Amino acid sequence: MRDWRVAMLGLSLLATGCSGGDTAPPVANATSEPPAVATTAAPTPAVTAAPARAESRVIGKRDRTIAGGKRVCAIDFVYAGSAPEDLFWEEPCAAVTARMMDRRELEALDRWERLDPDQQRFVGRMPGGRVLYVAGTFSASVYPVDETGTSIEVAVAD
Repeated sequence: MRDWRVAMLGLSLLATGCSGGDTAPPVANATSEPPAVATTAAPTPAVTAAPARAESRVIGKRDRTIAGGKRVCAIDFVYAGSAPEDLFWEEPCAAVTARMMDRRELEALDRWERLDPDQQRFVGRMPGGRVLYVAGTFSASVYPVDETGTSIEVAVAD
């Protein structure tokens, strides 16, 4: 950011005729801001964005109405270090559980053994070992990231 200010100061000085020996008066432009003035004040600290939450989590869920008037649950989630994602579950949100789970929690629900060895490996590689688990009235799925970097649905209950 400071380099940008220095460059703008240099351009401003050139535009106002302070470029080594040029004696022409500055040209006024009604739409431009006044030129920057060099000061000896301490540099302004760089502004940084607040750190993003670095954890896998369910951001939220909300009911949506899709074509034909059917109500679905829209679930927004994010895996640590990745962009947020969303999915639709074909039930109203009141009937839907959406949360991050680790292997121990999946085993407690008898869901872990429903995963084949590759799917178990995908879940194990998830940030913090936690994967999105979504359950409705009649089924449940997890959403690990596969070798292509894509979240995939894996049914764990019917």
